[in-house]
Amino acid sequence: MPHIPKKPKEIVPPEDMVHFKWGGRTQEWEEEADQYMHTLQDQIDRQETEEEKKKKIEYAKQKFYW
Repeated sequence: MPHIPKKPKEIVPPEDMVHFKWGGRTQEWEEEADQYMHTLQDQIDRQETEEEKKKKIEYAKQKFYW
């Protein structure tokens, strides 16, 4: 595969990220982890080029026979 130049990564300052806290219940930890995961996924989605998005959509449209 040829080398394709990628956009530089956006670095989010720590104060803008969701912070984990000590203590609490498991449900609270799960909610915080879910928020953190969504923040990271949003960063990845913003860095994706239109061509990469089109490739993913085309791949998802393919029929697979199991």
